[in-house]
Amino acid sequence: MRVAICDVNTFPGIWQKFLALSWRIGCFLHKLFGQLDAYHVATSWDDAFSWLEVQPKPLLSIQFWGHGAPGTLWIAGQQVDRTQFKRLIASVKPETVVWFRTCSTFRGEQGYDLSKYLVDLLQCTVAAHTRTIGVFQSGLHTRKPNEIPSWPLTETDEGNKHLVYLGLQWGNNTILCLRSTIPKGW
Repeated sequence: MRVAICDVNTFPGIWQKFLALSWRIGCFLHKLFGQLDAYHVATSWDDAFSWLEVQPKPLLSIQFWGHGAPGTLWIAGQQVDRTQFKRLIASVKPETVVWFRTCSTFRGEQGYDLSKYLVDLLQCTVAAHTRTIGVFQSGLHTRKPNEIPSWPLTETDEGNKHLVYLGLQWGNNTILCLRSTIPKGW
């Protein structure tokens, strides 16, 4: 089963409403093109994990679409309590990929720490970005059990700040938002 959670996004402002809509459209298109089996618009972390717990097992791909920052991510304005990921242990296999399609989640020391925590806990591949993402999602990296991070702590946004803000900045390990798989070696 390949699933995705997208954030309902309760942050104020028109730009935030656009982001929430783009995450829903992205998940809808992935399902339409057969790249996802199901997705859910989550209103809280409990809602997200409760929905994941009732999906047919095993979950071979879990994507989270929403807001992120170094070492963390949000749903409905709530920062995740990383211990909640314990709820996924029974749902994943070693071949599962948990992918955070969120800005900057693997950036810096906090990103390294989160990647280690999740890989050690879930014993599967975890992927996230070190850069601000949008249509172009750059800075994508994976970490597998018993691996050390292969990306530099200093990897961050660079270039034209307007393109970065719009998610149009091209950088290392960049994919289009409609791509549903991680290229080998990332």
